[in-house]
Formats: sequence, structure tokens, C-alpha cells
Amino acid sequence: MRLPAVLIAVGLVCCPALPAIAQEGTPPAAIQPEGGAEVLGTVVRGNTTIIFQAAGTHGLDLNRLRTWSQFAEEHPKIATALAYKPSLINDPGYLTKHPELATFFQTHPDIKDAIEENPGNFAAIPPRPGE
Repeated sequence: MRLPAVLIAVGLVCCPALPAIAQEGTPPAAIQPEGGAEVLGTVVRGNTTIIFQAAGTHGLDLNRLRTWSQFAEEHPKIATALAYKPSLINDPGYLTKHPELATFFQTHPDIKDAIEENPGNFAAIPPRPGE
């Protein structure tokens, strides 16, 4: 009568571990990204593969980006501040301190609207010291 009790005890200990044992082994093959975009890295967790790839320029207005890039090169402190805090484009105090930005947005309201809608398209945030 002791043998069935031992078998039940062993089964209770081993059964919860079976799914973890079944997940080990060769990870699934990485899915090929569409459009041949450059793969920056992959992460495999269980049966999920996450592929990090470079963003394309599809859907971006490259003329706006060029115009903003020229302004950003001439005013790197403003560009960096906006990269970290895009809401400054609507801050009257900030615009008063930086009339060149206010003038730029008066001349290019479409760029201001685009920054409000998708600020990440216009900012490359450099790493902070120690990052």
C-alpha cells in the first residue's frame, strides 16, 4: 500500500515541471521581417520571437524632416530639449525664451503639427551621461 502513495507523491512533484521541460530545447526559427528591413536584434521567450528592426521611411515627409534637421543643427540645445520634452513646443514661456523656435513654427506650422502628432519622428535622443 505504500507504493501507490509514493507514486502519487512523485507525480505531484513532477507534473508541474513538465510544461517547463517541454519548452526547453531549440527555440523556433526567427520570422523573416517583411521588406528586408535591417534586423537590429531578436529576443526569444518561450514560443514568442520578437524581432527589432530599423524603422523605414514609409509614410514620412522627408522634406519636413530635412527642414527640421537644418533648424536642429543650428539650434542643438533647443532640439535636445524638445527631444526630451516635446510638450515645450506649446509652452509660451519656452517660446518666449526661444523666439527663433516660435518664428520657425510660425513659418512651418505643418512641422509643429507633425511634431505634436509624432514627436519621435523628429527626435533622436542621445544617451544621457552614464547611460
